[in-house]
Formats: sequence, structure tokens, C-alpha cells
Amino acid sequence: MIGVAAALLFIASLATWFVAAGARPSARVYLRFATVLFAALAVAAVAMPVTVRAIALLVLPLGAVILALATATALTRPLDVGLSAALLAAVSLCALGAAVTNIAALSLTPIVGAALAVGILSVKQRSGTPALQGLAASLCFLGAASTFAFEGVQVALLLFTAAGTLGLTLALSRSDAYVGERAARDLRGGTRPRA
Repeated sequence: MIGVAAALLFIASLATWFVAAGARPSARVYLRFATVLFAALAVAAVAMPVTVRAIALLVLPLGAVILALATATALTRPLDVGLSAALLAAVSLCALGAAVTNIAALSLTPIVGAALAVGILSVKQRSGTPALQGLAASLCFLGAASTFAFEGVQVALLLFTAAGTLGLTLALSRSDAYVGERAARDLRGGTRPRA
């Protein structure tokens, strides 16, 4: 059964790669980076079951925080590169510490924080279906964190991760802010929008 869940996570990662094309360019990079990390988790769940826990301790917090950065970039304004780099460095250290010491709390804390940030930003900045998708993705990552805390890398973790990643990417790919920004840039530059 874990093979089927891993295959679904891998397929969701591939779909996310292509769906991310509709997101703002600055958010698209984050979305695709997280996609690659989650695809690696799917492959590890099948190919390396002995080491999958350590890989999950590394991948899950990084992927969740990267998705939170994508959400912040897509719904507000592009974040400062120094702030993003510092945040990712701190999360990387937490993830490495969790993998080396096998203390899951070091890995789970950034996941929960990122999931809460995604939920808050989605509800605060959006309305309608995209807000609900962002909130559902946030809940999926909270579910993934709790599943990992109690069961380790099991079917539910992989499915929650797949649903959260794809749902959030769908929510961010329909960004009205990006469409408005692109139209405003075209008007300022004196060029006409292309049909």
C-alpha cells in the first residue's frame, strides 16, 4: 500500500510541476523546488525504506517552509532574498539536527509553523475557492505532521503531502494578483497586453 501512496505523491509532484506554470514567476521557483523534494520523498519511500525516516526528517520541513515562502511571495510581494535565505538556512539546520539525532520535534516545528503561515496568508489575502484551497492545504500539512509524529512515514503522510502540495499549487496558480500586476506593468511600459 505504501508503494501506491508513494506513486500518488510522485504523480502529484509531476502534476504540481506543470500546474505551477500558472503562478507568479517568483513563486513558481519555490513551488517547483518543493515539488522536487516531495518527489524525492516518494522515491525514497519505495526504494530506500530503511532510510526513509531520515529523508522525511530532512524533506518535510524544507518542503513545507518553501511552500510557505511561495505562498507569501504569490499573495503579497516578493520576499527579501536575505530573509528567505536565512529562514531556509535555519530550517535546514533544524532538519539536519532532526535527522542526525532522530528527534522529530526539530523537524515538526517548522512544518507546523509553515502550515499555519500558509493557512493564515490564504485566508487573509484571498477569498472564495483559492482561500479554501490554501486553508485545506494548510490542514493537509498539519495532518502530515501529526501522522509523522505518531506513525512515521506511512500511507497517510504521503497522501496528506500529495494533497497539500497539489492543492496549494492550484490555489496559487490562479493568482489574481499576478494578473493585475502583469497588466499594470504593461500599461506603465506603454505596451499592449498580448492576447
